Amino acid sequence: MLVTNPFNTAYDLDRASRGWWVLLVNGIITVIAGGIILSVDWKLSDLAVFIGALLVFRGVFEMFSVPVDGSSRGWTLVLGLLELGLGVMVWAWPSPTLLVIAFWIGWYVLFSGIVTIAGAVAGRDVIPYWGFMLALGIGQVALSFWLLARPGITLVAAVLAIGLWALVVGAVQIVVAIDVKRLRDKGSTLDRGLSDIRRDVHHANA
Repeated sequence: MLVTNPFNTAYDLDRASRGWWVLLVNGIITVIAGGIILSVDWKLSDLAVFIGALLVFRGVFEMFSVPVDGSSRGWTLVLGLLELGLGVMVWAWPSPTLLVIAFWIGWYVLFSGIVTIAGAVAGRDVIPYWGFMLALGIGQVALSFWLLARPGITLVAAVLAIGLWALVVGAVQIVVAIDVKRLRDKGSTLDRGLSDIRRDVHHANA
């Protein structure tokens, strides 16, 4: 997960960087899925199956990820279960309609966007890429309003909205994952440097 806890004030680099690769894989798969959604001539039933699979996949990875704002994994577990459950509901809904798909995804994107905005603003002093998070959250809220306000949404409009959402969210996850890895590498280099300095000081005083 990108930012999950708007009340988190302590940034733990080591904790935040442990699951950078999970975020990277999730982002890559989401970008690929977004490209597929935009490039295929979908039937409604096939689109529902594919979107359900994407949400289930993202939900599983979400549950095993570590929030990059250093907050508790309980947040990612809840959000992962929510996304997974949404995917199952899209699958299980009898004869899914565009209204059903747009409704469930609209509410999920709205919730995710609000949490991301709150976390980005609260963590702006400790998270170097909080601007990415803020922009993503605002974009998700705007998209959710657009989806929820269109009961007569067309298949083409739904494909464009969901496909572009997947591309943007996946791209931001990739950028953040790489940034978190760099922060971890810098932190490891700094720790080694401090250890060398302590060792030299110890030897000098011996």
